[in-house]
Amino acid sequence: MIEFTDFQQSMNALGLGWSGVSKIAVAVSGGPDSMALCRLLGGWAVERGIEVHALTVDHSLRAESGDEALRVGGWLGGWRQVRHAVLRWDAPVQSAVQEEARRARYGLMAEYCRAHGIGHLFLAHHADDQAETVLFRLAKGSGLDGLAGMQALQVYDEGLVLVRPLLGFAKDDLTGFCEAEGISYIEDPSNENESFARVRLRKSRDILEEEGLSSKRLNVTAKRLSRARKALDAMAEAAYKEAVLKKDADCIVFNLEVLLEHPEEIVLRCVLKAVGVFRPEADYAPRMEKVEALVEDFICGGTFRKRTLGGVVFERDDKGGVFRLSLEK
Repeated sequence: MIEFTDFQQSMNALGLGWSGVSKIAVAVSGGPDSMALCRLLGGWAVERGIEVHALTVDHSLRAESGDEALRVGGWLGGWRQVRHAVLRWDAPVQSAVQEEARRARYGLMAEYCRAHGIGHLFLAHHADDQAETVLFRLAKGSGLDGLAGMQALQVYDEGLVLVRPLLGFAKDDLTGFCEAEGISYIEDPSNENESFARVRLRKSRDILEEEGLSSKRLNVTAKRLSRARKALDAMAEAAYKEAVLKKDADCIVFNLEVLLEHPEEIVLRCVLKAVGVFRPEADYAPRMEKVEALVEDFICGGTFRKRTLGGVVFERDDKGGVFRLSLEK
């Protein structure tokens, strides 16, 4: 079971300074994970005079979701430092229900945080969630970045950072904390719905653990890959700064010779970084497979065919010694 002192250590390990911070937000679905996090954050925030905004999103996907959101508000009503808000999403969903609901959830919470001057949104993802994320991404063919799992600190947009202080704790730790503290919580029936891939992966865990693929080992793997990812990102950042000749809102020009001095993985990351300048929203970026094929073609030394991906034009000028990315006009 997680203790307050364990949580304090986890918060300290984040390395964030809280001087001048008067408000934070936490996503609270009503499940044991988020209820435990909200209570832990409330205790932590009392000592610092920080107000905790607990945000419950009602996706209206189940008939009882509205009542559940109100019930969560009732439970949190007497908690020190905590104020509760229900955010409602009524858009119809035709397919990819979980993906659409997740996108809407984050969008609504980010909008609330902007409106209330909040720069940190806490999420209750834990070690078991991390293990499922690694397995899910492995099944989708993710590369190193995806298999590094969720990050404890993740920039959502210019004004908001997502914070996950529970990645080192198992779900049983959080459920045990709720039981010990007498905290009520809701069991979401969708967690048993096998039409969702994550639920099927979760139910396969017993078989995987028999083969040694436990949550603990998957989390260790994610940490090691995360470490490698940070090193590659640092190398790519240095290479990007070294190779860029020109950068503005419509065009980024690389020194061809300097860029090609680096390994393919670093070149790929430089190109992705440039694409991100034009297409910061992942939904509008070119597919990773297409960018990988483009970079492989680019570095092979043969004739590079000018092409457009995701509204970005890629052009290699061998005579001018440059590689140019520009927005399609």
